[in-house]
Amino acid sequence: MKYRPRLSWPAGKLQARKFQIDGMDINPETITSTDKSEPRLPGELWRKIIGFTIRLAGANAIELEDPFSTPYINEEYPEVDPGLFADRKTISLVNSSWNAAVREIAAEYLVIYSNKQLAFLAQKFEADKPKLTDAVPVQLHKRLKNAKNAPHAGRGTTAYANPLKRLGEWTTRVDFKILGPYSIPLVLRLLRCLPNLRIYCNKNGPFDIPERPMPFEVIDDLITHNSHSLRRLEWAGAGEAPRYADLVHLCNCLPHLTTLRLVAIHSYPTVKTMAPPLLVLPRLKNLSLGVIPETQKHRAHYFITWDPFVRLLCQNPDIQIPSLKRLDCDIFPQHTMPFFYLHGHKLRFFRTTAWSVEEALADVLDNCPNLETLVISQGAEKVSIPWFHPTLRQICITPTTDVVVGVPQKVFDYAVMAPLDSLLKQIETMIAPCLVELRIRNMGAYLNLCEYSTWLRFWWIRWSIRGVQFLDKTGVSYQNIQDPNEALLNLVRC
Repeated sequence: MKYRPRLSWPAGKLQARKFQIDGMDINPETITSTDKSEPRLPGELWRKIIGFTIRLAGANAIELEDPFSTPYINEEYPEVDPGLFADRKTISLVNSSWNAAVREIAAEYLVIYSNKQLAFLAQKFEADKPKLTDAVPVQLHKRLKNAKNAPHAGRGTTAYANPLKRLGEWTTRVDFKILGPYSIPLVLRLLRCLPNLRIYCNKNGPFDIPERPMPFEVIDDLITHNSHSLRRLEWAGAGEAPRYADLVHLCNCLPHLTTLRLVAIHSYPTVKTMAPPLLVLPRLKNLSLGVIPETQKHRAHYFITWDPFVRLLCQNPDIQIPSLKRLDCDIFPQHTMPFFYLHGHKLRFFRTTAWSVEEALADVLDNCPNLETLVISQGAEKVSIPWFHPTLRQICITPTTDVVVGVPQKVFDYAVMAPLDSLLKQIETMIAPCLVELRIRNMGAYLNLCEYSTWLRFWWIRWSIRGVQFLDKTGVSYQNIQDPNEALLNLVRC
């Protein structure tokens, strides 16, 4: 994870110091000066600079992570730089315009870790109301908010733009990551202040223990206050996973829901005499089903496979998920292949794990005639590849774990390199006339892949003959990869 540029001036001595952005000396006194002879950057540019410095990435990450993008910053689950909050405080002291920009940018994405923080935010957002005295003159308002059509702009008047938004109107994403107990009324108070919320992520409670279902009060409030703005719903842990009936109740009331990510379902319907409720997601494009945590104690209605959930998506295939384009499935539903018979033709993107799909992959791909992108999380297991696919354009191979593996070389060769080589040989036998790119993400268990330069060069030649690019995680060709140890020996030889 690469953190953004750090600002290092002390807040208490801001007026007496210069600071740097991208190597350029900036004097805060020059910024606030009204002397027209001094150089001044456009307000839009300053806002971008401030945003780049203090914005938490992911506020608008409606789509799922793209494995073909450069893994610079994880937009879905960004790590919070400990110095981010110090930067925000320091920049806000430059002048009132910068303070307004910091205030708005900081409110875009909320990550809540405790009940104390939740109480503070609920009170702060409720107390914030637009006042005329808080409005920014048009000249500054234009610079900071791109208000190019503001009345009287540039005429030297004291006209004011429309009253400022409430603080909660800037918020587009909120992540709840509260491990202990918390107050549900506080959650409701906060959600009612966020009319433009687009992403709701719940990771409350222990990750691997289905401690309690998601509170129905929160579900009702999301429907009441955020039904037309929500684009992405996510439960990133089992601690507060939804009951299936509650998930149906919520999702069926979100007409613009685009992305749904689940790690577990707390419980499924138990009354066999009644048909389960129908989950209808007319605009859902992305469905992600993660690794379901196993519990220490057996629970009758908590399943560790996705077969029950996927089966319920086959009740009425014409209306349930008509817009589905991408499916990520970390635990492949081996016993529900009819899902792919009914919905496979809709898929353009499919990601799964080798250990869970194994021999079923060939059958899946045969039932996805319009698939363009295949992502396989590869471990030591073997998968079955079909002999032909008409539309497949991209294949990405990722390691099963993002943790760097430190084992003896013989073990690494046997457990990592041999299965990877076997998978490449299988893919090579497939006739795929549209295939243009094969990417291996050299991270985690594959981090030291560049040490096998001869092996990479061999495969680069074979794929080049077929007109397929053989690339690493950043999109760089494996053509000229050189073992760093061999490079050192070459220097010694010279």
